[in-house]
Amino acid sequence: MTETDGAERLRDNTKFWRVLAAAAEVAGLLWGKGWAERNAGNLSFDVTDVVPAPDGAGVAAGATALPRSFPELGGRRLLVTAAGSRMREIAQDPDRFCGVLQFSPDGSRHAVAWRGRGTGTFAPTSELPSHLAIHAALRRRQSAHCAIVHTHPTELLALSHDARLKDAAQLNRLLSAMHPETVVVVPDGLALVPYLLPGTFEQGLAAGVAMERHDVALWEKHGAVAVGAGFVEAFDLIDTMNAAARLLLLCRSAGLEPEGLTDAQLDELRRAGA
Repeated sequence: MTETDGAERLRDNTKFWRVLAAAAEVAGLLWGKGWAERNAGNLSFDVTDVVPAPDGAGVAAGATALPRSFPELGGRRLLVTAAGSRMREIAQDPDRFCGVLQFSPDGSRHAVAWRGRGTGTFAPTSELPSHLAIHAALRRRQSAHCAIVHTHPTELLALSHDARLKDAAQLNRLLSAMHPETVVVVPDGLALVPYLLPGTFEQGLAAGVAMERHDVALWEKHGAVAVGAGFVEAFDLIDTMNAAARLLLLCRSAGLEPEGLTDAQLDELRRAGA
């Protein structure tokens, strides 16, 4: 599918434009939260069931080869934000700062199927490896989740610099004790990914491993990522966990070591939500 063909196919695709509208909504929320300095953060959405399949193989000979293949993504289509794009720009003009990638049948290459109204060649976010690895993990999980949100939530990011909190179980216990909503909204807690150079394939693969069993992950000294049925749902997971982190830091800044919810109270919450 050429970019021209892709644009023609999407012209009257209301489902696709709803996905873009949701991307714009969440981009605005991230910018308003202060979690998206300059071009920080990125979004993606598996639009395979929204965007029509291309004719033939769908990936031209000049497609971009990946360092390793993702068989789970074979033949699929992902909406991704553009390299260098700012969330405040995506909020105002999503079809200028997003594009659709079409993957080869074996998941080893991708080509730009649609680049919106952007000028020049569309380049996906530099953190594409993380999105690919996480979408692949979602397919292995047979999950209905299609959306990925990566951002820099201030308080969660601050906690990731605390040398005492290098254990995911300990961190989740602290966060769940601070705010009942974390138990209700994110019952499995978050995964903790040790620091790796952002944008590298190694970091992407580590993110994919983390999301094999979680819907939220905190990337040490970097940011957080969440998955959901839609962009808003993924955003809500990070927002909830960051609220707990903010409460913890507010207590500590006031000189208090918070009591938090007891184990019995947390168990009661889990039973109520079961």
